[in-house]
Amino acid sequence: MRWPRPSGSGRVEAGVSLPLHSPGLFVSSQPSQVEDVLSGEEGEEEEEEREEETAPAPAPAPEEPVAPQLAEASQVLGASEMRQLSLHLPPRVAGHSWSLAFCTSRDGFSLQSLYRRMEGHSGPVLLVLRDQDGQMFGAFSSSAIRLSKGFYGTGETFLFSFSPQLKVFKWTGNNSFFVKGDLDSLMMGCGSGHFGLWLDGDLYHGGSHPCATFNNEVLARQEQFCIKELEAWVLS
Repeated sequence: MRWPRPSGSGRVEAGVSLPLHSPGLFVSSQPSQVEDVLSGEEGEEEEEEREEETAPAPAPAPEEPVAPQLAEASQVLGASEMRQLSLHLPPRVAGHSWSLAFCTSRDGFSLQSLYRRMEGHSGPVLLVLRDQDGQMFGAFSSSAIRLSKGFYGTGETFLFSFSPQLKVFKWTGNNSFFVKGDLDSLMMGCGSGHFGLWLDGDLYHGGSHPCATFNNEVLARQEQFCIKELEAWVLS
């Protein structure tokens, strides 16, 4: 057996094979390429598992609005309009049944009749109208409609209009002119001498103007309108 002869530089000459069992020689082992690939795949799988564990759960699909329970059918609003409106009502009345306290087709066109039908009710009221153009609009009052010396109500009060999509005009915080009931008129929202919604004593004529209380648009197609149907629903 020939031993390699060291070259002048101390390196082993090329072309000479070294037996692995030769005394005094140590061969260090390195991981094979197969081991590298396997370990890399295991690391990727562990990383994917960690990502799956930490990934947020998908958000649940939004629930369809449920139509409120009515003691009798509305002559103004359909089921779709009622579902849309119910999404904007205060949480404290969510799920409450709607009771028809007043309607012009049954109780006549009279503001005094509306006040009388409201007696004994303290809960919030949804006032809905349809005018000569078929436009649907109205207001939500945080308390019953009644005669008053001044404006009353809370910031839950709002105006709305279907034109044809629902538009809701919430309280701006600029003033507290929510609702005022006179003998010959009913007013909701005020600013610069204009009312967001007002109805006269015979509940036949009305008007709507932009006002500071709700920053609303004109609810009807024109500022002055004639009422064809009006309903007052008590939410309790």
